[in-house]
Amino acid sequence: MTFVVGYGFFVLNPYPQNIYAMQPLRHLVIRDLVAIIAVAVFVASIMLSSGLIEHAKAADAGSNVLPSSHNGFLYDESSMVEGTGQVSIKGSFADRSANSNNWMKGTGSINLESLRGMNKIGQMVDFTRKTDLVFAGGQLKDRNRLASPLFENGIGASVNVRSNLSHVDNSETEMIRSVNRINNALKYNTTIAFDGTWAITTMQGWSMNMNKSSQRYSGSFEIQKNIEFNDFGKN
Repeated sequence: MTFVVGYGFFVLNPYPQNIYAMQPLRHLVIRDLVAIIAVAVFVASIMLSSGLIEHAKAADAGSNVLPSSHNGFLYDESSMVEGTGQVSIKGSFADRSANSNNWMKGTGSINLESLRGMNKIGQMVDFTRKTDLVFAGGQLKDRNRLASPLFENGIGASVNVRSNLSHVDNSETEMIRSVNRINNALKYNTTIAFDGTWAITTMQGWSMNMNKSSQRYSGSFEIQKNIEFNDFGKN
């Protein structure tokens, strides 16, 4: 038996004509049909196997083909607020590898633009938040906490910001990224000018092994601060 695999026009003649010239036509038809069916089944199996292999390669190469069992979600939010009056804004994200909790409350004139989102696929998490805030003519209290619980094999890292301000012009970006237990990062960047009280605390670890830094400012200040925790590559 001869097997043929390919694309295009082809003719199958599996038996020499002179051997079977004297056989009844019915037997020739049956034999030819059997041969054609066998070749067709073989070709179909080859094409199916090739398709499965290419699908597996695409998934392994990191394409948009995801396993049907993947567990994840995407959340994006954007806001623009401008006006005068009472303000109350709260937001939080909670995950085993990324936590964000923030709120602000007060009365006055506000201009706020904000973006935040979380993208999670399996155990990989990517959280981002960006705010541009201008406030005046009243009093505004703000609390903001950013944490990476899995940082440094689970000892954790966090940034905590608290403020009570009568005027503020602030541009702030935050990021938490976790690939696995030994690949985590946390970033906090701010450029702020304010009248009032502003305090920031960074922590890594706990108890006797805690690394902690605190700063507090009361008055009229301009501050630019960049903080990064990163354990990529550590074992």
